Amino acid sequence: MPDTATSGAQIPLDTLTTPEMLENTPTQVYARLRDTTPIVRLQALGGRIIFTKAEDVTRVKTDAEHFWSSDTVSPMHRAFGGHTLMRKDGCPHLREREAMMPALTPEYVEKWRPAFERLTDGLLDALALQTTPDLAPAFAEPLSAGYLKYVLGLDDAGAAKLFDWANALVKGAMNASNDPTVFSTSDQANAEMNASFDRMISQYRTSPDGSVLSIMVNAQEPIELSQVRTNMKICIGGAVIETRDALLSTICGLLSNPSQLRSCKDTNDWARACEEGLRWMAPIQASPRIVKKALVMRGLHIPKGETVMAIQASANHDTDFGHRPEHFDIHRFAARHHSFGEGAHACLGGPAYRLLTSQVVLPKLFKRFPALTLANPDQITFKGFAFRGLSGLRVAL
Repeated sequence: MPDTATSGAQIPLDTLTTPEMLENTPTQVYARLRDTTPIVRLQALGGRIIFTKAEDVTRVKTDAEHFWSSDTVSPMHRAFGGHTLMRKDGCPHLREREAMMPALTPEYVEKWRPAFERLTDGLLDALALQTTPDLAPAFAEPLSAGYLKYVLGLDDAGAAKLFDWANALVKGAMNASNDPTVFSTSDQANAEMNASFDRMISQYRTSPDGSVLSIMVNAQEPIELSQVRTNMKICIGGAVIETRDALLSTICGLLSNPSQLRSCKDTNDWARACEEGLRWMAPIQASPRIVKKALVMRGLHIPKGETVMAIQASANHDTDFGHRPEHFDIHRFAARHHSFGEGAHACLGGPAYRLLTSQVVLPKLFKRFPALTLANPDQITFKGFAFRGLSGLRVAL
């Protein structure tokens, strides 16, 4: 049974880890912490408590008695122009989540398959005109933006603009110092997004298309316009970057392991690669929660009111995932990964991403370019703490 008393030892402070380590080599940091101090305050994060073991990450995300997401004072409120469902719990959170849910079920997203296929084929045609393209700008970024435009219902926004908005939102949400310049950029992005949403809402009220935005505004009991807007921004702020990074990591993992790629081709089973890519390099590394009620875990006192971080990237490399979890291996027999979250706040976009990646993009990419290889295998670089992905992925066709 887990500890539940409110007495316990003081949480140790880690002074060895630097911000540069979290940015560049977090896998090694998390391995050390899992073995030595799985619950620890990181000086590199201003003394914030982090959880690195899989069972602790699951508890932080699912134990509603002791942890919650409700927070109206974080920079995210200003950055997103309102209180998002990510920072709500209970009935308010459920009401807004259910407003989006009908558009994101596995059965419903199947309707987007033809659009995903057309989008992918067009980008592969353009890719074929190059010799050693960088798949980040040439393929993954326009694919990520394009597929989300369909699913979310953002026909009047270009790919570059979606990434501009996403970056402004993410930087604003992480603006703990309340830098006015950062908020000025997110304020401008909010004004542009609100104008875009309002144009599309006017269209969908007369001509619904089944997108997330269309379904939210045409519901029998629609949520408030302010919440429609902020929840669309959550999808933009997370999913545009997350989809690009997860897709590139998966392609990199396959190209770095030719025998595994051959297995996927022979069996036409790309789902294993999709899931392993998400596990191997979680595109979003950590999830914040607030301690609702003080408790003891692993003999340590977790104080009420603290903002803590559940490190799903570390949980994905715990012993639950077998031998050498730091390696990409589609054949591993493992527990379900933590990258899409758990509990009430689990990611709604999983079915759409899985359809796009395992049933459309990966089979089409490797069928179109059967000799695809890494152009510079010794120059593969992953970066980022909050969002983690490749800085580029140059390939030879």
